[in-house]
Amino acid sequence: MKDDKISRTQLMALLWAGVMAPAAELLPGLLLPGAGKGAWLAVVLAAPLVLAAGWLLGSLAGRDGLARSVTGLLGRWLGGGVVLLYIVWGLFLLSLRLRLCAQRLLASGERDGALWFFLLSVAAVLLWMGRGKLAAFARAGQLFLTALLLTAGVVLGLSLFQARPERLLPLWWSEAGPVLRAALSTAGVMGWGLFLPFLMGDVRDQGENKNWHWIFWGLGGALLLSAAQAVILGNLGAALAARLDNPFFALAKSVGVEGAFQRVEGVVTALWTFADLTMGGVLVFAIRAIAAELLPKRALPWMPWLAVLLAAAGALVIFPALGTAEEWNRRIVPPVNLALGFLLPALLWAGEGLFRRKR
Repeated sequence: MKDDKISRTQLMALLWAGVMAPAAELLPGLLLPGAGKGAWLAVVLAAPLVLAAGWLLGSLAGRDGLARSVTGLLGRWLGGGVVLLYIVWGLFLLSLRLRLCAQRLLASGERDGALWFFLLSVAAVLLWMGRGKLAAFARAGQLFLTALLLTAGVVLGLSLFQARPERLLPLWWSEAGPVLRAALSTAGVMGWGLFLPFLMGDVRDQGENKNWHWIFWGLGGALLLSAAQAVILGNLGAALAARLDNPFFALAKSVGVEGAFQRVEGVVTALWTFADLTMGGVLVFAIRAIAAELLPKRALPWMPWLAVLLAAAGALVIFPALGTAEEWNRRIVPPVNLALGFLLPALLWAGEGLFRRKR
C-alpha cells in the first residue's frame, strides 16, 4: 500500500532495536571463552563482515524486496524453495525470541509466575502489532530504539566510572586468532537482522546515493555495541562475565544512585521487552512479505495469526523437548544466521552476475 511505506532510517532503527535483544543475551559471554578480554574488539572486527552481508542482501533485494528478487532470479519453484527455507528459519527465530523473552520476564519477577502466561502475553502483543501497518510498527520501532538506547546509556554510563582499563588491555598478537574467530560469532549474533531485506519493497526513499546511510548506521551501531562490551568487561572482568548467563543484566543489578534509585534491573528487563517485540515484529512482517510471493492475496491477512500461533506453540513444546532455548541461541543460531545472511546471499549474488553475463 502506498501509505504503508517506511523510510531507510526507520528500517535501520528496526534493525538495531531488534538486535539489542540477542546482543544483551549473548555478548560478551559468547565470545569470552576464546577471545577473553579482547571480546570488545571482536565486535569492531565483525563490522566489515556485517556490512558486506548487508550490501549483499541489499543488492539482491533491490527495490522489490528479497523474496521477489530470489524468485525472479531462480524461478518460482527453486526460488520458492529458497524463500521457504527463510520462512522456516524465521518461524524458529520467532519461537526462540518468544521463549527467551518469557524466561527473562519470569526470572526478573519477585513473585511466582508461569512461563506460559508471559509467553502468551508477549505473543498477543506481537500479534496485535503484526496485524497492523508496517509504517505504524516502524514508528513504534523508532520509539523503542530511543528508549533502549537511553536505558543502556544510563546503565553503562553509571558503570563507566567503576571500569578498570587493565581488564581490557593490553592485547597481544597471540590473541589475534581467537579474537577473529569471535568476530564470526559476533556477526552471527547481528545476523538476527537478516530478515530486514525482505521489507525493502516497502522502503520509499531508495537510491544509489543512499549507500552512505547504511554504512553510517552499520558502523555506528557496531562501535556503540563494542563500547558497551568494553564497559561490561571493564566492570566485571573476563572471568566473572564468562560465568554469568547475561552479563549486561547482571551489570544492571549493581547500578544505582544513592538517594535517587536502587536496583533498576527489573526496569531494565521490562524495557528490554521492546527489543523482543521489535525483532518479533520484524520476523512477522518479513514472513508476511515472503508469503506474498508464494500465496494468493486472500491468504495474507491470516499470515500474522499463523506465524505467531505456530511460534508460540513451538516455544512451549520444541525447546523443552530438544534442549534449552539458551543452548540453541548460543550454539545453533549464530552459524545458521551466517549461512543464510552471508554465504547463501553470496552464492545468489555470484549466480546473478553469471546469469547477466550470459545474457
